[in-house]
Amino acid sequence: MISFGVIGASIRGGSLRLLEAMTVPADSRATVLTALKEACGFAELTPVFTCNRVEFYYIAQEGPAGNVYRNRLLDFFLRGREKVEFGPADIYAYSAFRAVKHLYRVSASLDSMVVGEAQILGQVKDALVEARTLNLIGPRLEAIFAEAFRVAKKIRRETPLGEHAVSMATLVSTAVDEHLAKWGAATVAIVGVGPMAGKLADHLRTQDGVKIVFINRTVAKAQTLAEQYSGRALSLDQFLAQPPDVDILFSSTSSADPLFDQEKIDRIRWERNALSPLLLIDLAIPRDIDPAVGKSPNVILRDIPYFQTIADSNRRARFLAVDQAEQIVELEIARAHRENAERQFRPVFASTLSEALAFARTGLDKLFATRLDHLSADDRAAIGYWVEKLVRYTNQLPVGALAEQADTSRGDCSMIAGYGCMQTRPMPEVQTDDPVANRCAQKQGRACILDGHVDESAACGTESQSE
Repeated sequence: MISFGVIGASIRGGSLRLLEAMTVPADSRATVLTALKEACGFAELTPVFTCNRVEFYYIAQEGPAGNVYRNRLLDFFLRGREKVEFGPADIYAYSAFRAVKHLYRVSASLDSMVVGEAQILGQVKDALVEARTLNLIGPRLEAIFAEAFRVAKKIRRETPLGEHAVSMATLVSTAVDEHLAKWGAATVAIVGVGPMAGKLADHLRTQDGVKIVFINRTVAKAQTLAEQYSGRALSLDQFLAQPPDVDILFSSTSSADPLFDQEKIDRIRWERNALSPLLLIDLAIPRDIDPAVGKSPNVILRDIPYFQTIADSNRRARFLAVDQAEQIVELEIARAHRENAERQFRPVFASTLSEALAFARTGLDKLFATRLDHLSADDRAAIGYWVEKLVRYTNQLPVGALAEQADTSRGDCSMIAGYGCMQTRPMPEVQTDDPVANRCAQKQGRACILDGHVDESAACGTESQSE
């Protein structure tokens, strides 16, 4: 477990520029991700790209130093991009069980902009399939992701979290409905052919008087949607050259550069020649619409930060379900700790089990040859069966006990993968806001240190990364 980690950025961090810089367009992922894997020294890699996050889950070749891999990844993506501004809080790097917990929470939609949405689990599954197709992963990441999917389904099954969710599709549809209610029937241009295009089209065809224009670089893909939803299809070049009269523009593509700058939007507005404002909805990362366009008169721009604000206002209603889901995550992480500890301790006891079984069998053979020589073969077999069962059971008890102890004290310098303490000067007086760190310092006479300095903000361990 010590080699597993995640490096990521999300819309919560506040730096959309960093999020854009770390996003890899679909048509270049095979080349870029293979180069990233080599540049960072990853043995296995699974990137997850969604509309509000970019994450790279990895198995490392050189040990648990997550900050080293974070810096390598940043160097890879930011080389030649001096204008990308961000702070330490805009990117996160977790290792070992903290990374496992993060993956569990992401898959279960506990870390989503819209908490409880079902779409994120499908996106993570699709990311794993893509990584498999690109030959980026191996059995270790496969096993970790399989556990994350199991936990996510358990949360969906045993809590009402999904009942309280408001999906991104719902938020977008609501924005469109509000515009239609105020300004009447409209023509809607949908740029891109991703899942959100179909979801929005499904909603729009229930609205009276709404016409849909599907736009894509490859017009054949747009034509498929146009036939399905009784719309019109245009290539992106056609649309930009002669934009039709549209009232709402929705865009969500994987373009590395903005598709619509001020000049292109002005051309659309000129062709419209309408009194109603032009509604622009941009769900792309990197952005499809230049943010400066939103300052233009008679234009309404709704992007991911806007929808995040709306989603946050609905978050309180889901607190109870989130609490139940978080409890399941904690129980599953505790179970993972115990199982991992057992895997480490079991080989230590394997040789003692062999010796104990050999000793018991030798003793039984002597008894059967002397004091118990009157027993039948069936009686001897029954006694031998239960003696061996007892030896195996008692040999297993220390493994379970040690694993349980490793779980309950995993923050207290426990000898478990991904965690540990480094000896430094006695500091029993150390007081922090973290009770785990306090127990480590006071009980062991040690201080938790990270990269050569005292870490007073996180659980004891060389694996802790700042959140």
